[in-house]
Amino acid sequence: MLLDALCKIMLLEENQIAFHPEDGLIFDGVKDYSRQIAEMLGLGSDSELFQAGVRTVLDIGCGFGSFGAHLVSLKLMTLCIAAYEATGSQVQLALERGLPAMIGNFISRQLPYPSLSFDMVHCAQCGIVWDKKGMKKRNMLTPLEQYTEKICWSLIAQQDDTFIWQKTADAYCYSSNKKNDVPLCKEGYDAPYYQALVPCITGTSSKRWIPIQNRSSSSDLSSAELEVHGNPEDFFEDLQVWKSALKNYWSLLTPLIFSDHPKRPGDEDPLPPFNMVRNVMDMNAHYGGLNAAFLEERKSVWVMNVVPVRAHNTLPLILDRGFLGALHDWCEPFPTYPRTYDLLHANGLLSHLTSERCGLMELFIEMDRILRPE
Repeated sequence: MLLDALCKIMLLEENQIAFHPEDGLIFDGVKDYSRQIAEMLGLGSDSELFQAGVRTVLDIGCGFGSFGAHLVSLKLMTLCIAAYEATGSQVQLALERGLPAMIGNFISRQLPYPSLSFDMVHCAQCGIVWDKKGMKKRNMLTPLEQYTEKICWSLIAQQDDTFIWQKTADAYCYSSNKKNDVPLCKEGYDAPYYQALVPCITGTSSKRWIPIQNRSSSSDLSSAELEVHGNPEDFFEDLQVWKSALKNYWSLLTPLIFSDHPKRPGDEDPLPPFNMVRNVMDMNAHYGGLNAAFLEERKSVWVMNVVPVRAHNTLPLILDRGFLGALHDWCEPFPTYPRTYDLLHANGLLSHLTSERCGLMELFIEMDRILRPE
């Protein structure tokens, strides 16, 4: 298991907001750990993870976010989730570092993501104390292996305290389970907005059930992949709209924020950090077109793509494009800490506020809570 042990500090230096460890030991340890995982998967280095089909990673209990930060440097979108903590929050620290994170755990309820959302799930500690009450690791792993076998996972590699399971690409494995230990979920169950956990398997009949090695390795999905979600021409037109809109946004935003603004301060004035705006939330993401436009313009941001629960559920498309996102009811607080996002985008959001449970004032107060001050 990878343990983060040293504290980080935030430094503003040379036009970039950055976190640095007190020495290089942690970062070197993260790189070694990442290389170890790649080698256990039969890859030459961790830089090959993306080419192998891994684009999105769910990091459970992410510590200081060091592992996630390293994966992001490899172009892998990594979302940190951890339970709410009154002090010393893992999620809050990750967001302060400009890394994707949100409050969440699945002890009793589903997370707000559909089936087949992530290519890899990483858990460094998972709350397991190997030597608890004198139990040996082998004694604790035996029942775990029995459970993973029932859900068609295979233990493909083990090294020290690191274990890698692979989910089968054969959907027939679940329906052919003679013991029927874990049944398939009923049709229509895959609408996970914090539903109670139930012992059933979902996603096996989905058209999105595609082995990761057979998928496009970029956000530009093939026509066949797009047709799973709708008309490919609609998605292309949406991207063009947001590419144009983003250029307009960029020209309107203050030059005190963006150092690439054509009217930026003169040479005698201090430049702001180029990545001062890093955490962006699209509160009504639709197809994720704004996220795609940010990528094409090579802006140093990441986007939390939120799909309102009363909107058409386009979150599967967003996740299939290699982006990050979540379902959310905007009559409820978003699972994040105060002052954690630099920019909120809310095109068309008000049309989804049809509930009598909340109004504009409640929404604006929540936006104010999420948004960082100038």
